[in-house]
Amino acid sequence: MPGVNVMSYKPLGGPVLGVTRMLQMRNGYTIPQCGFGTYRMTPTEAGAAVEYAVQAGFRHFDCAKAYCNQFAVGDGLRRAISSGRVKRDDLFVTSKLWPTDQHPENVEKACRETLEELKVSYLDLYLIHWPVAWRHSPEFKTEEDKYPKHDSGLPAVDERVKLTDTWRAMCALVDKGLVRSIGLSNCSEKHIAEVMGDGDLYAPVLNQIELHPALVQRDLLNVHRTKRMLTASYSPLGMPSRFTSPDYKGLLTHEALLPLSEHSGFSVARLLLNWNLDMHNVVIVRSTRRDHIQSNAKASLYTLSDPVRMILDRFQDREGTVRTINPTNFTHSGESFFS
Repeated sequence: MPGVNVMSYKPLGGPVLGVTRMLQMRNGYTIPQCGFGTYRMTPTEAGAAVEYAVQAGFRHFDCAKAYCNQFAVGDGLRRAISSGRVKRDDLFVTSKLWPTDQHPENVEKACRETLEELKVSYLDLYLIHWPVAWRHSPEFKTEEDKYPKHDSGLPAVDERVKLTDTWRAMCALVDKGLVRSIGLSNCSEKHIAEVMGDGDLYAPVLNQIELHPALVQRDLLNVHRTKRMLTASYSPLGMPSRFTSPDYKGLLTHEALLPLSEHSGFSVARLLLNWNLDMHNVVIVRSTRRDHIQSNAKASLYTLSDPVRMILDRFQDREGTVRTINPTNFTHSGESFFS
């Protein structure tokens, strides 16, 4: 595509970095647009990666009990604070409530355990990780504790626990000062309507969903806008996972996207990140490699040219839909979580 201006920006003060740009949430707090993800990192990897990410400029860290590395993330954050490089108030720390802790009587205990692991006195954001409640497991000693099952082998879903029950307990965490903001993850329009149906409860500030050119979820994005919620995007590069087919190689090497990189001088990864940033989404990126962490920290709020935005916007229509995260062991049916 010779002559196509792939990325442009007004140079006044230089490009706006995703790690420093703040988005306003409905409750008055702000969130750094580009966050550092810790999914599928070993404890050894997580501590070092988080500490280096702070050095690279990241201030937003996305964690979860289910990642089984929060104590290491907390060590990395504590070392960064102890060095004088940042203060706690400079950081934005997110964690998530796992389905085994969604019974209302267990929510506060789970939150306090997360605070202890992360070595912080409050969370900036706490999300319901998945809109399903399972049999309670006090801790993850075995895989069965993390993914409890009935004797039939199907997930031990507790249908007595409604999403609004859990949400009410999440709201109590805000009232107690343990959490500043609360939100959702992997939720549909139906789930959003459910938690927002009671006007006496806090409204979710965002919904964290998988979002990239192969999975745009336009209808859900419109719901977020209507409900004044931010969209937080995970898996923005559409990388292969244990849920994708063996022949799926991811978007970074997709033949339809490589020409954009060749003619722009920007990597496919940078184009994908900027596509998401330009939509004014919160974007969660992860890597344990220092060069990738540095590169991700430099992702900027560029303006994609119309031809390139058109290619990325219509990628799903032309190339097909790909959902990289779609668990098959979360519901009582044993089928994929997302249809």
